[in-house]
Amino acid sequence: MQPYMAQRKKLMTDTKYVVVITTHNRKQLLQECVDHVQHQTIPPDNIIIVNNASTDGTEHYLKTLREQDKTTIDIINLSENTGGAGGFAVGIEHAAGTLATWVLVIDDDAIIAPDYMEQIFAAAQQNLTHQAFAGAVTVNGEIDTCHRRNLTGIGLLSKNCKEEAYTQPCFVCDIASFCGMVIDLSLVRQIGLPHAEYFIWYDDTEYSLRIHRYSRFLVVPQAVLYHKITWIEKKHPRRYDWKEYYAVRNRLLMVQEHGTILDRAVNFANLFIHVIFRNWLFAVIKRDGYDWAYERKLVRKALCDVHKMRKKNTVLEKIPEEPKREGTANAYFK
Repeated sequence: MQPYMAQRKKLMTDTKYVVVITTHNRKQLLQECVDHVQHQTIPPDNIIIVNNASTDGTEHYLKTLREQDKTTIDIINLSENTGGAGGFAVGIEHAAGTLATWVLVIDDDAIIAPDYMEQIFAAAQQNLTHQAFAGAVTVNGEIDTCHRRNLTGIGLLSKNCKEEAYTQPCFVCDIASFCGMVIDLSLVRQIGLPHAEYFIWYDDTEYSLRIHRYSRFLVVPQAVLYHKITWIEKKHPRRYDWKEYYAVRNRLLMVQEHGTILDRAVNFANLFIHVIFRNWLFAVIKRDGYDWAYERKLVRKALCDVHKMRKKNTVLEKIPEEPKREGTANAYFK
């Protein structure tokens, strides 16, 4: 066996890993998430929990948890909510400073099966060239294919991996969400940390593009993660709310960083067709309470902030406050 492959084989048999969890005001979900991490058939060396300035008693729970297990549990309490992107950046940076070989990245609404990491490590030992892995994400007992995707060509556009792929022992993909992503920490030290300034959305996609320079993701369907997303995200998947500001802004930033001129042109055209024109049309026909003026303001601010962030590291203003409309989805985002 060549020296490189011998080194990789030794690495793949090393099951030292650390788990990074970010949380914000979801104490009950976090408790269930942590409980499943602690009961892995291959237990983690460290569990790093980044508390994004929660106000629901999470800090007290984490203090108690730390007192019960000072060896494994590490708590990072942030003074302000930095979003999932900021939390993962802090947590992964902390993980890179440990003696572990791998890092598992999950949100507080991710419930991993007891053998999640056992299945990942079994696949890793049979696939020595991969440095990034992911399991199958399920919602209400069904596979949620949007978490594992493949690039389709120009524009850095991607499509979900087909559900049939999950019938295989393993398959590869280009992009994975932070919902159950497992990364070789030596690769993390090469590519750096997630972009904290993204706050939410596209932080994992951008990070996947950096990972993709060195390794595709190996998806292990037998490693199962139960995703307890809120009903409102599924019920109103096309409603335009404040989160869409980050979707528009961050996708443009990502393509600026990783794409070609053609990619940027395709991405802008896609933005116009699927965001600007679509929402204008829905507003004209008064579909489902769409507020075109607010949506236009969000898109305009996203475009302006992309220009600012591209020129220099600018402290951005808050996004426009969404008008309160009784009986609409935005009432749930407080």
